[in-house]
Amino acid sequence: MISEREREVDILASKKKGEDYIKPDAREIAYQITRRVHSKGGYLGLLIRYGAGKGGLSARDRSLVAELCYGTQRHRNKIDHLIASFSKRDMDDMDPEVLDILRLGFYQLSEMGTPPHAAVNETVELAKRHLGKGAGFVNAVMRRAVDAWDEVEWPSRNDLPRYLEIVHSHPRWLVEYLIKHLGEEEAEAFCLADNQVPTLSLRVNLERVEPSALLEEIESNGWAGRGSQHLHEALVGVGMPYDALMKWLQKGLCVVQDESSMVVSHVVHPQEGETVVDACAAPGGKTTHLAQLGGGACRVIAVDRNKRRLKALRKVVERLGVRGVEILEGDATVLREVVGGESDAVLLDAPCSGLGTLQRNPELKWRRFPGDIANLSAVQAKLIRGCAGAVKPGGALVYSVCTFTRGETLQVVRDFLRENSDFHCEDLAPYIPQSLSSAVMPEDCLQLMPHRHGMEGMFVARLRRRA
Repeated sequence: MISEREREVDILASKKKGEDYIKPDAREIAYQITRRVHSKGGYLGLLIRYGAGKGGLSARDRSLVAELCYGTQRHRNKIDHLIASFSKRDMDDMDPEVLDILRLGFYQLSEMGTPPHAAVNETVELAKRHLGKGAGFVNAVMRRAVDAWDEVEWPSRNDLPRYLEIVHSHPRWLVEYLIKHLGEEEAEAFCLADNQVPTLSLRVNLERVEPSALLEEIESNGWAGRGSQHLHEALVGVGMPYDALMKWLQKGLCVVQDESSMVVSHVVHPQEGETVVDACAAPGGKTTHLAQLGGGACRVIAVDRNKRRLKALRKVVERLGVRGVEILEGDATVLREVVGGESDAVLLDAPCSGLGTLQRNPELKWRRFPGDIANLSAVQAKLIRGCAGAVKPGGALVYSVCTFTRGETLQVVRDFLRENSDFHCEDLAPYIPQSLSSAVMPEDCLQLMPHRHGMEGMFVARLRRRA
């Protein structure tokens, strides 16, 4: 759940007593966002969206803020390895503020190709504003790195877990999990894919415009973008000015949504005359997609327990002009009580570790631990049991999570089916694009992966209740 404090970001330059306010520059804002991510557990995407816009920055500087913040999280282990190589002080002994300033500086040296003198000068100036005498230490480490950059020793690929942990910047527990379940070759491919800068995917509002019309505008302006090979309503690889994108969104012509999330709604397969429930609905991407796929005569009930997120959902529904959506506040663990009966289909897009979204949310790499999987699977098991009671005989329960860990995917489904003999896994072939048939597992569940399918990792199971 995203707190109000995280949403209402206030990124300002630090101001020492007696000094005039200094308008923050891109590196200043990037530092403050990075500190907030590490000290308060903020969501990076929200912080950049609401924080960078408050500094009066140009589009170019907003892009620099995003590059610094996202890049530092994507490559954090690699950057920390570099810092440790040139620092005479142990990493554990560094103040968090010092370490984050060094991370931003070393990211510019390592991944951005910033001229060394510029990276050093900008980083030292940032340190002076925040660290006082500590700026001398930052200056010494940065200059030592510039002088002896080629002397850094890196882990050998012969020790693949260590290599992927440091060079490709993934936590050791996750690397070992990937190697165990995917094998060494795929584990490395997964890590490489995770560290790619994600492209933008849009779901076109077919009630207002055809994808071809938006593609024509993209091409006429020299922007990037193409139609999806999987879904008619999807545009992928989109690259366009922020202001132009915001106009499209405000007009309700499209929403930002990954292809994997769109596939989930197709698996639900809403039809006219049916009642479909989205059990954990906010912020509304799948809700609105379900309503549009089902047509105006399909009743879609959106349920969420968070009032503020439901408010955001209502705005999305209104902006897109979607019909047939009812919005209810309630707990999905007692879904039948909330909706007042049984439905033709229920979608449970459950809270999860989010490990399939690390391209877009790289900070999650450093926030998730093995124990989280067991805790989340317990929550998911409670939710799926609660949602099952709202499915009528002959109806369908679709379970989805944007991750790939066995504890949150197959294990949740297996445990549920063992306890509920009136449900069974349904063949997904009629519901998914044929181009994604290779992603169907022997258990008749779908597992999309970023390195295999070029989209976020998503697990989907369609469970049919016997009539």
